[in-house]
This record gives sequence, structure tokens and C-alpha cells, in this order.
Amino acid sequence: MMTFDTIDAALEALMQRRSNGLPGLEQLKQCLSELGNPHLKLKSFHIGGTNGKGSTTNYLRSMLQESGYRVGSFSSPHLVSHHDRFRIDNQPISDDDLLYWINQTTPYWGKYGFSMFVIDMLVAILYFLDQEVDVALFEVGLGGRLDATNVIIPLASIITNIGYDHMEQLGDTLALIAAEKAGIIKDHVPLYTCENKPECLDVFAAKAKEHQAPLTRVFFPRNAQIKDHHLFFTTRHIEVELSTIALYQVANASLALAVLLDYRQEFPLISEDSLRRGLKQAVWPGRFEIMGEHPLIIIDGAHNAEGIEALIQNFKNIPRPITVIYSALKDKPYHTMLKALIQVADHVIVSEFEMYRKATADELANGFQVTVEPDYQQAIETAIRNNPEGTIVITGSLYFISDVRAYLNQQG
Repeated sequence: MMTFDTIDAALEALMQRRSNGLPGLEQLKQCLSELGNPHLKLKSFHIGGTNGKGSTTNYLRSMLQESGYRVGSFSSPHLVSHHDRFRIDNQPISDDDLLYWINQTTPYWGKYGFSMFVIDMLVAILYFLDQEVDVALFEVGLGGRLDATNVIIPLASIITNIGYDHMEQLGDTLALIAAEKAGIIKDHVPLYTCENKPECLDVFAAKAKEHQAPLTRVFFPRNAQIKDHHLFFTTRHIEVELSTIALYQVANASLALAVLLDYRQEFPLISEDSLRRGLKQAVWPGRFEIMGEHPLIIIDGAHNAEGIEALIQNFKNIPRPITVIYSALKDKPYHTMLKALIQVADHVIVSEFEMYRKATADELANGFQVTVEPDYQQAIETAIRNNPEGTIVITGSLYFISDVRAYLNQQG
């Protein structure tokens, strides 16, 4: 049996299985059956969608934790280290625990041809069960229907929204993408969504009817106000305060809140006060996160066209001039995203980062009047020097944001 002596060796081997082109869902089901179906012993929620699923998961986690429950959460990609993917009460798994559970899964890697993400899902299930969490939150990795997280039978399925992303795998229309996302709907398991596009809702409604799954739509509150770097709004008769000024988080928080209000019988420790406290205390790194005050520096992992559109809705609430530093993966519609940023920013710098899937700064800049600075650290220093009184917004790939965040934290 293959085992690893150190966490670094284990993660290096895991990274080599990062992409084998196979979803692995059926193989994971077979493996879990061999193990006695441990995933079915977990009380869980399943969160999918194009954008906002990480934030929605985090709001659910914070409210449940504040209510007194022990909460496991599995999400990807990670922002700082691989450990971030496996959290209990928002604390990443330790080196020793991650090494132990990776070693527990190695007998099945070759037998079932597992990729990194499938192994991660198996580790999460075994770890959460061993730690006796009260509830586990599983964020979909890609799509839904064939995603490895789709082995679970949750208390509720949650789909944030549908947008054009991963079209090579999911389809080139919103209806096709919605159908893949709707693949997480299970028999008699309620579905919650804040999606409002008719072509997507039609898909959800048909799939929910097929599975006799009650469908609940959550609507965007229109009363959101910003004060002192916080957002205030009312939904379901509850006055909510969020520790962010990112308007797109209103939808994610409202969705998470609606779910837990309906599951108070399942979680009797929940109170309106614990829900309010949980929402206020929830912070999701890398999502409209303030990293500096003078000038105001904001990082946001808006990694697709819909994410960029959601980001720029907030530009009216931040000081001008606004300098944007942007980088993206080459498999994204990066020129569409850049065009949207150019229309609202005062100055745009395109940059790059170390990642085999990156678009180079020259590729990003092709055909656009922008500043090219491949070294993102130099791009940040130039932006700060040239715009000391305005706002620096750094956005694009989550991998880019991860590197930028680490650099800015080192600068203090």
C-alpha cells in the first residue's frame, strides 16, 4: 500500500493527479459502497451554481456555527493552502490529519483511477465523519450532475445562479449549463435558488418536478444600504448586517438565510439572533476583501464574465480614481471581462502569475489600451504610487488572487 511520510510528499502526489479529464462520480460511488457508504451517515447541504457558491457555503457555515453546531465545510479551489478545502468550524485541517486521511485513501487511487478532486471529496467525507460534525457543507466543484460531490443525499440542494462558465464541459447555452447544475437535485430533496432567468428557472422547475423536489425561489432584497463598510438589508423580516460592501453578497446571504430559516426544526438551536450574528461575522477571503486603506486596496476573485459584472456594480461605492489590476486564465472569456472593466475603471493594468493555464499579459492586452506589467508585484507598487488617494481593485483568477493576497499580507 502506498503511503506518504510527509504532507509535502502527499500533496505533491495529489497535485500530479490534478486533472485526468474524468469526473469520477461513478467510481467514487463504487468506492464508497466498498467502504460501507460513509457519506450517507452525514447530515449535509449541497451548494452549486456558477458564482457565489463559496460565499453561500460560508454564510451557512457561520450561521450554523454561531448557533452552536459543529460544521464541516468542503470547498475549492483553495485560496492559501490545500488544507483550506477541508474545514471544521472554519479551521483548516491540520498537517497530521490531512496526511493521515490522504494515506487512508491511497489504496483506492489506482483501483478507481481517482483524480485529485475525487480524492479530496473522499478525504472530506472520512474526515468529517471521524470528527463527528453535526452538519457538512459540500460545495460543488464543477457543474453538478457529474461532480464528485454529487454522491451525497443532502437535506437541501442549493443553486446560487447560472452563468457562462466552463462551457467546454457544461454546454454553450444557459439552459444546457442549468441542466448540468440541476443534476444535483435529488428525489424529495428541496431545492433553493436565487436564480431569476426564465430559461434557467424552467430547467430547474422541470427537474424538480421530475424528482418531486419542492422548489423555493429566493428574491434579491431591494433595500440594501451601505454604511461604514457594512451592508444592511431586510429579508424574511430579519434585519441583516454584512461585514462587506459587496452588493452581490446580499443574494448569497439571503439564500443561505432562507434555507436555515426553513430548517430550524432540523437544527433547533438556531435562533434569529444566532442567524444575524453568523451573517455579520462571516468573512470570505478574496471576495471584495479590503487589504489596505490608503489607498483603498480591494481584491476580488471575479473569475468569469458574470463575476466581473457583479464586481463592477460596486464601483459606484468606492473612491475614485479606480485602478484595476487584472489577470485571468486562458480558458476564460478574458477579453469580454477586460472590456467590461475598461468601461468603468479609470486605469487598467494587465498582469500575470505563475500558473500553466494563465493568459499572458500580452495576450490579455492584445487590442486594448491598457498598461502591460507582467510582474504583478510591480503592477501593485506602480498602482499604489500613481493612485494614492483612490482605489486599487485587483481581480481575475482565484489563483491570481491567492498569490496577490499572500504578497499583500507579507507587505503588512
